[in-house]
Amino acid sequence: MIITLKGRVTYKEADFAVVETAGVGYQVHLCSGALSNLYPGDDVSLWTHEYIREDSRELYGFRTMDERRLFLELLAISGVGPKMALNILSLGAPIEIEKHIESGDASWLSQVSGVGKKTAQKIILELRGKLAEVVKESPADKDVLAALVTLGYSRDQAREAVTGTDSADAVEKRLKDALKALAR
Repeated sequence: MIITLKGRVTYKEADFAVVETAGVGYQVHLCSGALSNLYPGDDVSLWTHEYIREDSRELYGFRTMDERRLFLELLAISGVGPKMALNILSLGAPIEIEKHIESGDASWLSQVSGVGKKTAQKIILELRGKLAEVVKESPADKDVLAALVTLGYSRDQAREAVTGTDSADAVEKRLKDALKALAR
């Protein structure tokens, strides 16, 4: 499986770019936001997902790992294919999309071509709660969570303990408070 791709953009269309690396040109489908910032001759580094079906093999590219992660979450929903998932990613940054999903904003998602009210509601139903940790975790939260998980606590136990700490405190103090809460 191809997970990253570095190379030079040699050609660009409305929904894909050709990235050449080591003498091989790869057709990479990208969301409109990523494509608008690419020009032939640019050096690029992308996260990718290789989508294989009986009759085709396609490569999808992403600027960040968060974009790729959200793409895979969307792809896991029945009725959402790679083209629709890319179109959803064109709405904005992953954090913005995740906030709209968490808030249940079906009309915002429906502005994507091919996403009707029912599909938007299905996306919200299946992803709400799964993305909550991404939306609500600050960098300090992530540090404390990572430390607790490393110490052997489950992600759910760690998340519950972190929510009981004061977010204004330093990471070390929050970790200490979370450990006290877990010891009870």
